[in-house]
Amino acid sequence: MGRIKTNNVSKASGSTTKEEGKEVGSYKGLVSLSEEAPIRRRRNKNVENQQTKNKSKKYSEAVDSFSRKASKESPMKRKRLVVSHKEPVLQSEETPGKKWRRKKEMKGTQPVRRKNPYRKAKFFGRYTVEKKLGKGGFGEVYEGSRKTFMKKVAIKFVFKAKDDTYITLPGETRQLPREVALMELVCKPPHCPYVINLLEWFETPSEYILVLERPDACIDLHSYCRHERNRVSEPLAQVIMKQVIWAACHCRDRGVVHRDIKEENILLNPHTLEIKLIDFRCGDLLKDAPYESYAGTFSPPEWIIRSEFIAEPSIVWGLAVLLYSLLCGRVPFYDSGEIVEGRLHFPRYLSEASCNLIRWCLEKDPRKRPTFEQILSHYWFGGKVIINNKYTPKYSQLTNAKSVCPVKE
Repeated sequence: MGRIKTNNVSKASGSTTKEEGKEVGSYKGLVSLSEEAPIRRRRNKNVENQQTKNKSKKYSEAVDSFSRKASKESPMKRKRLVVSHKEPVLQSEETPGKKWRRKKEMKGTQPVRRKNPYRKAKFFGRYTVEKKLGKGGFGEVYEGSRKTFMKKVAIKFVFKAKDDTYITLPGETRQLPREVALMELVCKPPHCPYVINLLEWFETPSEYILVLERPDACIDLHSYCRHERNRVSEPLAQVIMKQVIWAACHCRDRGVVHRDIKEENILLNPHTLEIKLIDFRCGDLLKDAPYESYAGTFSPPEWIIRSEFIAEPSIVWGLAVLLYSLLCGRVPFYDSGEIVEGRLHFPRYLSEASCNLIRWCLEKDPRKRPTFEQILSHYWFGGKVIINNKYTPKYSQLTNAKSVCPVKE
């Protein structure tokens, strides 16, 4: 019995140990699962990533197959697929005749802008821009020089505007900006030494670039008169006015009207007393019919009264205003009322000949004003004033010559 008990006890103890072993084993299994959990998570993530890749691949294959099917379909079906969902554009109900007339009207209002071969890159490849000489509402003027020959030039940048006018030169079909066209006419050889010379010009989307000659030691006549107590002597005024009239004659012979001859638009060399007429922006082509638009500083009385003027008498009127301002240091009229009234006040130091010439040129009736040749033959220009022996003509030839402007061959 004692043995049996011991065996039972041993069996019982063995069973307990086995059960404990199972429990312990199961606990150990749980521990191992918890230790292997991160590995399983990584595996799950890899599987999910692979599934998403497979889905995207299947989607792309489906799209490719759809596009292949669409390409195999008929052209009409392909056109339907390509059509955008934009609103249909309503067609105008104008007849062909109305469309043609409307296009013709638009063509007349919008000038054809000629494509100039010169661009800004070519300009900066040829010239260097230096300090500024002046600025105005039209643009800016700078000193410059040509890179190849180191020639001194003046560079004028003219800003483009919507109301810019274009001119077709006689015998040509191209349209040029007003100032460029007039200067090309005036600067054709033989060249006048009293008009600024246009060397070449360039065009950019926003401006025009004019390359002009730059005379040595020149200042504008307005600055020179202010330096000389706002007025000059009569002998000096004779020298200046002769050259200005010669320049006006040259412009007339080339079919150009300057319309703004004043002190600011005349360059003077103080050493040689030679002048250069500049700035043709307010000019126009010469014509016999009256002008119905005016652009300039001093408008003649016929423009104020009748809103029209003739070219040469209006230029003569402006030359008289210039002569008065040179001799008196001020302009004769300050508003339109004084211009129409026409009253003149001369200082006591002026000669009778100068007053007589000014009165003649400032006649209210344009038909009573003198011509350029009559002004130069007036007794105020009595003596022979030699400016340059090469270019000054003989005074006996002035009245009979068609052009009194000396030209440079």
